Amino acid sequence: MKLEGLKKLIKEEINKKLSELEFNIDPEAEKDAELGLKKALASLKSDINSIKPSPQDKELKESVALTAGLIAGAPGLMNALGKGVNWVSSFFQEDGKKGTVVGNALKKWGHKLEDAYIGIIGNMLLKAFPTTYSGQSVDDKSSALYDAAHGLYASVLVAAAISSGMGAIEAHSAIASGLEGGLAAFKGTEVAELASKIAAA
Repeated sequence: MKLEGLKKLIKEEINKKLSELEFNIDPEAEKDAELGLKKALASLKSDINSIKPSPQDKELKESVALTAGLIAGAPGLMNALGKGVNWVSSFFQEDGKKGTVVGNALKKWGHKLEDAYIGIIGNMLLKAFPTTYSGQSVDDKSSALYDAAHGLYASVLVAAAISSGMGAIEAHSAIASGLEGGLAAFKGTEVAELASKIAAA
């Protein structure tokens, strides 16, 4: 093995060990997060056709951040997100997991499944707000759609943590630090408000 390859392998192993320490792994909570998030992803995929354009779509400008009111006004969107959150939180509730253990597990698996979720949520937003996000791609970091999809994904994860027994502020703090990007356009209060609405849906 070449020296560069060996260095890379050692670095990966060190990062893995640091990650394990950082996340304070609970194997059961990890399994719950993985299963719940995968079930929720499948649920969102199956519900995408139930989403209809929001009556407020043509009134929005790209610079307007999504709010709980706008999401609630998009037919089918809040319901689909609420069902997804129920899938995630049900596993934690069944196994009695709560608090930091839930936040750490969601942060880890939320990060691993981020790309898959962002793709689905981006499609949902395009269906709910076709005029607002016309011609945009969720992969374009400079687009409003990219920001909105990331903010909504963070809200879903925070909602799942809240539904599993975490406080809203604690849940937001745990989740936001584990996501890669797109949250700069969202204030913590907006994510927390959206999360609370989704958790109650």
